[in-house]
Amino acid sequence: LAFDNRDNIQNPTKGIYIGSNVETAGGPWGGDKNFVKTTTTAKHYIPFFKVTVLELRLMAGIANSFGDSTEVPIYERYFAGGADTIRGYNERKIGPIDAVTKDPIGGESLLVFNIEYNYALVDFIKLATFFDIGNVWRRVGDFGTSGLKSGIGVGVRITTPMGPIKLDYGFP
Repeated sequence: LAFDNRDNIQNPTKGIYIGSNVETAGGPWGGDKNFVKTTTTAKHYIPFFKVTVLELRLMAGIANSFGDSTEVPIYERYFAGGADTIRGYNERKIGPIDAVTKDPIGGESLLVFNIEYNYALVDFIKLATFFDIGNVWRRVGDFGTSGLKSGIGVGVRITTPMGPIKLDYGFP
């Protein structure tokens, strides 16, 4: 389900987007994994002056196993770090890590908040500054119990006929 009143999907300058999706496996649909996963995203675009936009984004999610399953499969867990979550960190490196291999194992709950300020140099090129904060927790019940990770940085946004290009440089 989604509500979207942004003025432009590719290059919004004002409006709100709120979307939520629910995925489930197992139970009455069969299979060997039983889980429910819900992710909600909210974005608010606020215009300032004629060439700047403040974007506020919030993403939250929980994934929970049920029935015979004791945990959510790793390929359905949440991961954070990288371009679309908390910039300045390596991809998928925020959240639970395997103690032996040091590989990310993901979590069953996620919270990420982003603030991005865009300044249009010309119609199709924007400069951006951003601040991201959030974390991934191993279990749903751990949501919000440990520290948040944050990143700050700058970027360039280029609108092309094939879609937008984002180049960001962040610092943890």
